[in-house]
Amino acid sequence: MLDRHEAHNDRDFGQDMPTRDTARGTDRPMADREVPLPGTAAAAGTSLVIHQWLDGEASEAEARRADAGQVKLWNRVTAEADQRRRMTTPAHLAANIMAAIPAASTATRAVSGTASASSDAARGLPMGTAAAIGAGLFVTGVMIGKLL
Repeated sequence: MLDRHEAHNDRDFGQDMPTRDTARGTDRPMADREVPLPGTAAAAGTSLVIHQWLDGEASEAEARRADAGQVKLWNRVTAEADQRRRMTTPAHLAANIMAAIPAASTATRAVSGTASASSDAARGLPMGTAAAIGAGLFVTGVMIGKLL
């Protein structure tokens, strides 16, 4: 769907392309409009005080005067969140989890400056040797190609 605010609507595609507003019409249905709900204008003051209290801009006494039920709810939410933050995993559970993890199958080795011949064979060819072999095979292939 095209947006009327996109720059390419008029210049690149011409005027014949429908935009979002012309496709839907200018009279939007009532559900698309922002309409205040009945009774919320009176409650706007109380929710404003509650939000100010939650932001630390108003005192708890002012918030209780506005809506004591909301203050009670948010105090309970804060207390429960603090309790959950202090929770830790019991030691026996952590030990059971660590025991269930399989041991590493390869032994870790410290990196050293010198390597033995057996470890080089196990790892494969060094990079320089592999590059030299590859270059030699490439030159051999080019020479065979010229002979044919």
